Amino acid sequence: MAILPATAQVAFGVRAGASYSSLTQKVGTTYESGARMGYSIAGMMDIPLYRRFSLRPEIAFANQGGAWYSVPEMGNMALRNRCWYYSLQVPVNLAFTFPIMDVRVSILCGPVADFSLFGRMTSRQTGEDLVFGNTQEKDLKPFDLAVNAGLAVEYKRYFFSINSLCGTFDRRAVKREGESRLFQNNVTFSLGYFFRPAQ
Repeated sequence: MAILPATAQVAFGVRAGASYSSLTQKVGTTYESGARMGYSIAGMMDIPLYRRFSLRPEIAFANQGGAWYSVPEMGNMALRNRCWYYSLQVPVNLAFTFPIMDVRVSILCGPVADFSLFGRMTSRQTGEDLVFGNTQEKDLKPFDLAVNAGLAVEYKRYFFSINSLCGTFDRRAVKREGESRLFQNNVTFSLGYFFRPAQ
């Protein structure tokens, strides 16, 4: 913060939205995505850097999950798991903002640290709690590093944003022979507000 120009104004904001959340794996020669609806709420900062560039970090509480197969004989697809869980996400986005009339349009991208907290999983008719990092069961790993890309449109401090998050870590805590890697992906639609001075 100390190296910012004296004229730079750091703005704080909040957002909330719905997400299309999926766990994606490769089954044979095709990709399978088991999806569910989730949500995300976040607080954020917009820190001016240079001209139209700014740093836009967030702290978000996200509900996500999806469905996946966990049997070695992938052709049979006998066991389908469904889960939902909560995570603390920390995106650090670089934003490029340009005006169009009275609207500010921002293009964002950056890494996201995802820390899984707690959740629930069902297989067939039974349900059980997720124990993140349990290497003896078909649970999920407790951490993911994702890549985020998004678009935000701001008008009079209110904004609408679309963000796509793609996980880069295999989320399986245990991967048996014949099982494919598993990735968490989300697309989130949000409404938000920046507490910035009127333009």
